[in-house]
Amino acid sequence: MSEQNMQDENSVATEQNSMVHRIALEVKRREPSSINELVLDNCARCYSIQGLTDEFCNLRVLSIINVGLQSLAKFPKLPKLRKLYLSDNRLSSGLENLEGCPNLTLLILAGNKFKSIDELKPLSKLPKLSILDLMNCEVTSVDGYRETMFNMLPQLKYLDNADKDGEEKDSDDEDDEDEDEEDNENGASDGEDNEGEEEDEYEEDDNKTGLKALYNGTFEEGDDDDEESYEGNSDEEEEESDEDDDLSEGDVSAETIEKPSKGEKRKRGADDQQDNVVENSNNDDDGPPHKI
Repeated sequence: MSEQNMQDENSVATEQNSMVHRIALEVKRREPSSINELVLDNCARCYSIQGLTDEFCNLRVLSIINVGLQSLAKFPKLPKLRKLYLSDNRLSSGLENLEGCPNLTLLILAGNKFKSIDELKPLSKLPKLSILDLMNCEVTSVDGYRETMFNMLPQLKYLDNADKDGEEKDSDDEDDEDEDEEDNENGASDGEDNEGEEEDEYEEDDNKTGLKALYNGTFEEGDDDDEESYEGNSDEEEEESDEDDDLSEGDVSAETIEKPSKGEKRKRGADDQQDNVVENSNNDDDGPPHKI
């Protein structure tokens, strides 16, 4: 193997190890899908994308500034990526590899090697791109550059830090866009939370209504039972009272029969004495008279 080939292989190995190592340092022990922002600036000799994969599916901000990047051939699909910083590299083509980032709103390509507008046409496949920076690229000196770019990208708000009328972009505008994006995302999640809360409240109301009806029914049944019990007890008491009255009347009658009045007792006593005299007289006829 020639010395030149060995140098090329060493160069490729250094390139791969540089970006891969940097990604490992940035990610540490976290899952790639949990990363929202990744900064790989100033990696040495990174001519192509290495170590960055589709696993970074929730990445929103990616910065690869001043790494010597010449190709975007292995750029991953990042559906949630919104901001991409690729300034001060050696890119001159390959923007079609960014089509896997449909939510990209900001793209910084300043200080690269783009020379013609044709090389920028793939950007029309990014429907949400609103901020584009190509400052210090040769393409900016092409006649009709700004007008052509705004016509090609109708959704574009700012090109090279100025709007279609040449008014410079306020730094607060970008912050406002970020806030709007966050509000939209939070609004969607809040909407889901509110729906969940409304469902919970609805279920709680149903439970309260059911419990209320249950308790009311129980109390009403209890009241009915109490009333029936009270009425039953009243009837029983009345029956018992009637029985007591009957018994009392019976006792009185019995006493009246068994216990004669005083006059009757005296009369009965006289009659008894008269009967005794008659009996004694009958006995006297049989024997000698008795002295009284």
